[in-house]
Amino acid sequence: MKTYNFIYTIIFPLILFRSLYKALRFGEKFSRIFEKFSFYRGDKSSKPVILVHAVSVGEVLASRKFVEEILRRFPDHQLLITCTTQTGSATIRKLYGNLVLHQYLPFDLNFCIKRFLRIWQPKITFILETEIWPNLIHLLNKQKRKVFLVNGRMSDKSFKRYKSILPILGGVFSKLDYTICQGTRDKERFIELGINRKKIKRDFSFKFDSVSLAERKNKINIKENKKKIILCASTHDPEEKILVKAFEMLDHRETILLIAPRHPERVLKIFKDIKKNGTIPSLFSKNELKIDYSKKINLIDEIGHLEDLFSIADIAFIGGSLIPRGGQNFLEAVKFSLPISSGKSFYNFQEIGEDLIHMDILEVANSSEEIKNIWDKQLTFASDKLSKKTDSYFEERQGASLRAFEHLPL
Repeated sequence: MKTYNFIYTIIFPLILFRSLYKALRFGEKFSRIFEKFSFYRGDKSSKPVILVHAVSVGEVLASRKFVEEILRRFPDHQLLITCTTQTGSATIRKLYGNLVLHQYLPFDLNFCIKRFLRIWQPKITFILETEIWPNLIHLLNKQKRKVFLVNGRMSDKSFKRYKSILPILGGVFSKLDYTICQGTRDKERFIELGINRKKIKRDFSFKFDSVSLAERKNKINIKENKKKIILCASTHDPEEKILVKAFEMLDHRETILLIAPRHPERVLKIFKDIKKNGTIPSLFSKNELKIDYSKKINLIDEIGHLEDLFSIADIAFIGGSLIPRGGQNFLEAVKFSLPISSGKSFYNFQEIGEDLIHMDILEVANSSEEIKNIWDKQLTFASDKLSKKTDSYFEERQGASLRAFEHLPL
């Protein structure tokens, strides 16, 4: 760990600058940066602590059933949930309120993690997906505190990165007490990185458990207008320009475009870019959180409404995929049996994406013209034909959040 700690200390000023920049840019309270140095000012229970670390909003939402099961199984413990992003933090507070304690996970500096563990002394730690924090895992292992990686995944990009720096990580993967991962490919990669073959189990993604098919039937909204709706969800810069261009080329004129960027604070810039080309979009927040069917383009500048928007959409585009970001979660769109399009970069959801392509639910494109051609075809497609496919797809894969407790040596 000496080499890792030396390198981390050298690059730490850059890490700190990035954190401060994000805090200022996104309007976060400056005081919250102190949490990342292990200064916690909230209440603390005398009960033993269970720690769950979910990096951001996607992991927080995916782990909801898992967290609820922890609360049910361990009523005499206090649950602490950490994350590293502002959106993740807001989602934790929204979902759980006072049921859990919450702070940012500190920087992976040795002294920060030591202080954090001294304050909280977690009896059990659950780390979600690919959040490998070497000092955290090393010190938990050294203090003989149980640490598990659950819903683990290892994308091509992450695997190459971890493999290249493996010699300086101090055998961190071998220090995990047990790992439950999302796919066969993930399992083999974790084993190659050092996890004991006897201490890893393959299951499906927790994200399947975040979808309730019964609940879906009650949430399908009735459209206020007969126009077709294309929902572009979780987009990143500069995807909006590519998608707007594709929309402008469409043959279907009675269609509107909804753009819900991954980071809503970017909406003002997107608005200005679209306005330059002669179209004035509608802002969701300025229209009483309703779709403005008189406008060709609606910009969704509020978080927490995607599920309702998926329920009225006719087709969906999933962002973070026209650029090398690895895509975003497909499952909300699949939940409502929508034909889906995306770019070719979805390595964070590789197995799910490949399944959906094989089932003729997902089509991939790399340009405005290709997207336009896909949308022209999908807008004439009856989504009810997909419902049997999507229902069976979910039913076969649900339950991993609860099965985890059968496999973990708690």
